[in-house]
Amino acid sequence: KYYPENTMISFKAAKNAGADWIELDVQSTKDNYIIVMHDSNFKRVSKLNKNVWDVNYSEIKNLDVGSFFDKKYKGETIPLLEDVVKWAKENDVKLNIELKPTGHEVNFEKNVLEIINKYGYENNCVITSGKYESLKNIKKLNKKIKTIYVMSLAYGDITKLKYADGFSVEASNISKSFVKKIHKENKEIYAWTINSEANISKMLSYNVDNIITDDITNTKDIIESNNTSNVITEYIKMIQKIF
Repeated sequence: KYYPENTMISFKAAKNAGADWIELDVQSTKDNYIIVMHDSNFKRVSKLNKNVWDVNYSEIKNLDVGSFFDKKYKGETIPLLEDVVKWAKENDVKLNIELKPTGHEVNFEKNVLEIINKYGYENNCVITSGKYESLKNIKKLNKKIKTIYVMSLAYGDITKLKYADGFSVEASNISKSFVKKIHKENKEIYAWTINSEANISKMLSYNVDNIITDDITNTKDIIESNNTSNVITEYIKMIQKIF
């Protein structure tokens, strides 16, 4: 909400705001550098109208991806996944790393895992993707690392998808019964992207495992308020039983 997406300044601000996890998107350049980037083309966040798979890292390493959001962030560059993992380890931050394959990569999942393994971060991250094949590739390389399948809408019995340890679903498509079904199969459910008090409170009542938000401070305040309210409610029930 307050910083340009997928930049180090936004990650540092998220940590300072008390985020438990940081969600980021990764893609591969032509020369197999794993960069932190949401779109497959640079035009929206910069003036460069080129696709990720058509450039070498040296061509975009100094690209300004902050000014599009606000002139005061001019000079913010595209981070390497390795830089983010290294920083996360030094600052005790967990990572939600979303793979965004384009079909042009070579050994994409292997290259991502090598970075994670290099810093011993297997237990402090989850690998997510909207491409189930990518999760399958990850599990074949490292069956212990947690994988989350990203989807807008869940069709059929998704609990049978064995290469996914959980699911990240657009919040309006999550119901209490759906969460119970996922939990019954010992899998997790993440809700995205929610910022309003009503939706956050709803997801808390459904007992989702993870809330993905653009406004950390506001969300943490709402969660704390809900927790306080629940404690008071339980206390009143206890007093009512006594008297």
